[in-house]
Amino acid sequence: MSAIAVNVLNFTRAESDLMFARLAAGVGLGTWNHTRELGSLEDQPIIRQNRDTLYSSAIIDVREDVTITVPDTGKRYISVWVVSQDHFGPVILRDPGEHRLTRELVGTDYAALIVRILVDPNSPEDVAEVNRLQDVLTIDGGGTGEFPLPDYDEGSQTETRDALLALARGITTYDGSFGTAAEVDPIRHLLGTASGWGGLPEHEATYVNFDERLPVGEYRLRLNDVPVDAFWSVSLYNAAGYFEENALGVNSINSLTATPDADGSTTIRFGVHLDGVANALPIMPGWNYVLRLYRPQPIVLDGTWTAPRPEAL
Repeated sequence: MSAIAVNVLNFTRAESDLMFARLAAGVGLGTWNHTRELGSLEDQPIIRQNRDTLYSSAIIDVREDVTITVPDTGKRYISVWVVSQDHFGPVILRDPGEHRLTRELVGTDYAALIVRILVDPNSPEDVAEVNRLQDVLTIDGGGTGEFPLPDYDEGSQTETRDALLALARGITTYDGSFGTAAEVDPIRHLLGTASGWGGLPEHEATYVNFDERLPVGEYRLRLNDVPVDAFWSVSLYNAAGYFEENALGVNSINSLTATPDADGSTTIRFGVHLDGVANALPIMPGWNYVLRLYRPQPIVLDGTWTAPRPEAL
């Protein structure tokens, strides 16, 4: 039987199935796969991940009901994003306790659970606490065995993805890209599937994408009074949308790890001459970044607040 050709009409399902298979690899269905610390950059199964949270993920079969238990994290940020095979997200779980997931709610036979818990990677004690919280996450049900990945044609899927990534370049936000079928814009949803699979809807996390193909040089981004109720972060990616090794070993800065300026604002420095520079992110040809605003305030969602742009030095 020939492989299934992929085009824009079935790309969302094909890409989601591929991501499901990657997330289930080595653990199977109904089992958590925990990231216990910020790991090697050689392991980036999803495009444009963050390094501000520790991820946990699971792929579950929801043809029979599944119960998820969420830990009480106090004031620490946590979200459990439930994603269907059509890359729609029917619900975000935040409240501690048990939550029942059904096929009727999800809309497809299988669902991905993508958990983000805020962590200070520079504090071993904080990492240990997040690991403890990860262990409180439980799944009752969800199936066993491997995720049944259909035989999609890799060549046409890659070709379609690359074309969508080219179209997505220059779009500055992911508004309307992620959420329920009723919440998303169909075109933005398709482009977001290629460029930011698994992203959260803007009311949970607003993503400001900066990808203007600026040349390698020295730049600064000044952030002051960022209107969020959780936290903000700046993540630096290469042209393909992935983190890249650099001499500083730093790929993101967030409101927990940043060194503030004397006036309380934060200056992020992009460049190549960064010895001794605070909040430095080394750049490369094709560099781009995402400013993430977790639980943004209304002035972000209504467009009153505009994200600052980098300035050349």
